[in-house]
Amino acid sequence: MMINRITVSEKRGLFPEYSNLGTIGEKNATTLLFLLPSSLQGYDKKIVCETAQGSFNYTVSNDTCDLPSEVLTDNTLTLQLVLKDGDKVVWKSIPYTFTLNPTLDDSGENPITKAKAEQREDDRTELGGTLSDLTGQDLKEANWDELIDIANELPLKSKQDVLDLRKCSELTYAFAHATTPPSLITGGYKLDKEDPDNPDSSNVLIKLPFLETPNAVYRYPTTRVSQSIEECGFSIGDEAAKEICSNGKSIFNAYGGKVAANLKRLTLVGIERVVNPSDMFQGCGSLEEITLIERGNNAEKYSTGYWFEYFKDCSALQSILGTPLDMSRGTDFMRTFQRCSKLKYVRFKPFTISHSLDLSDCPALMKGKYGANSDDPGTLLSIVNGVREYRSELGQITINFSAFVKDYLTSWRCVKDDETGLYVASTQGMTLATVLTNNKGVIIA
Repeated sequence: MMINRITVSEKRGLFPEYSNLGTIGEKNATTLLFLLPSSLQGYDKKIVCETAQGSFNYTVSNDTCDLPSEVLTDNTLTLQLVLKDGDKVVWKSIPYTFTLNPTLDDSGENPITKAKAEQREDDRTELGGTLSDLTGQDLKEANWDELIDIANELPLKSKQDVLDLRKCSELTYAFAHATTPPSLITGGYKLDKEDPDNPDSSNVLIKLPFLETPNAVYRYPTTRVSQSIEECGFSIGDEAAKEICSNGKSIFNAYGGKVAANLKRLTLVGIERVVNPSDMFQGCGSLEEITLIERGNNAEKYSTGYWFEYFKDCSALQSILGTPLDMSRGTDFMRTFQRCSKLKYVRFKPFTISHSLDLSDCPALMKGKYGANSDDPGTLLSIVNGVREYRSELGQITINFSAFVKDYLTSWRCVKDDETGLYVASTQGMTLATVLTNNKGVIIA
């Protein structure tokens, strides 16, 4: 079991030894040890854990708490320490968001180990049968290594236009030591059409499970995401971070040909390693959902153009998930969200928006709850909380909104949690527009 020591500041900050809590679904994996200053000792303590499934409260005993698996179900976990004197709350920390690695199942076991120990033969038979149908070869008796080699070359037929391999968890760690990107992602194979005799028949597309590839070097322009991929996710290491983008081009965008032309959902882990990801997803018109996850390996210095045209022309993009966007990493927000006309859900790291930002091409930001079509202030509140604290010497910044969104800014209200410094939705208090203009020094345009 890992012990994560968290230094607690009187000024309400939490400073953990590790920002990563391990892997999704692990049981009894992490013990939190809170190191409190003398002024905060002697009170009853509990933690509030917030996940996509809801909010959970746990008692902290002897300054420690073992995290149960029920809160380790998502890519992120937001945690707040609360001190009480009897029934009275006397102190709350600023919420801290931890990350988790997205690969292990909810039993807490490595899927490869589990398959070998419990269901090896059943899983091997099922995968062999699937690949036999796809390739026309008899692979029912092939071993795991042979099946993975065949899957890496990935043929080739589907009765549904989409070959869904997301349940093939054996692939997740199959490329963990590879130094070249898996051809599952980059292509190099030819997929049959649904009806090979009909030239107008739909092309077969692939959905992949998340692949751990920390040693693979993704390099523009030689290892670009195949146009046969509809859904994929992978991790990047330091070497890939240096070459995944170059001169405003990346392995995802369509400069110079059809690249990632059918990619709808992408998970990218280790994004904080990339020093200059400007134009990373520029022109990715098919992307509907992007999940960007940080693992705490921050660079010493980032390019001032970090966010330049980052999501430009992502006209189908609806949700940006994962770690909240840290806008302090750059000073040039030019065309970051240009023509993101369907964007509904995005979260910003609090107090990091310090420069003017144009969101005028995003008229759907009031649909702020993931996966929902109803109106919700979540995204707009994240923008409000994302703006830096205003001081007169800083000068004002301008945030452009669509006319439709401005109506919501002037009708939705919020109140400030004095303990966290963040605004929360309320039926009373100031409107979001008032907070932006009066408290945050923002010109709404």
